[in-house]
Amino acid sequence: MTEEEEYTRALLFHARETKNEEVEDTPENRRKGWRRIVLLFNFFFPGSGRGDLGLGPISEALKTPKYKDGWGGWKPFSWGKDEIKDFETFSAGGKPTILPIIQIILVRGPDEVRRWVDVVTKWNFKRVVPAHLDAPLAIGPEDFRKPFEWAENGKNEVRFCDEDVRFLRKAEEGPLNFSVYKSSLGPLRGPTCGLEKPQKS
Repeated sequence: MTEEEEYTRALLFHARETKNEEVEDTPENRRKGWRRIVLLFNFFFPGSGRGDLGLGPISEALKTPKYKDGWGGWKPFSWGKDEIKDFETFSAGGKPTILPIIQIILVRGPDEVRRWVDVVTKWNFKRVVPAHLDAPLAIGPEDFRKPFEWAENGKNEVRFCDEDVRFLRKAEEGPLNFSVYKSSLGPLRGPTCGLEKPQKS
């Protein structure tokens, strides 16, 4: 994948610290861009980032329409010093997980989830190919069951930072509360990590 120009460009685009920065193509900068893409993809507004989707970043991008990586260098996100801690808590050394937006859906039917997991974990398998992130995973039925423990213990919990799911929780309790029926397990919760957002510039 990293041999594809567009993919590498996306990694370096997200590795910037300032709008006009031209990031050197190094393994560390690729990792930084990937780390940020993963946090944005999973949480939209992660705990270690600060987003501004208003007119300010758009106005700034219009001033540099020919920025080398496109979009005028549009940069609606800044990152705090806890970004690496945030990512490492989420990735947990490569342990399988459920995307939070998917858990929001599944938690509406915990009984059905438990029945499905019981069926799948009766199979004798040693490898799972997930739809996103690391693949394949060398796990069997016992490890496959772990990301679904919330359905067993009756608590809509995630292993990653509560700061990361705060935006999704507020959206679910606020403007999106009309779109899905309520879950008996409540909204997403996680352990508080003490993540510090970057200061407004």
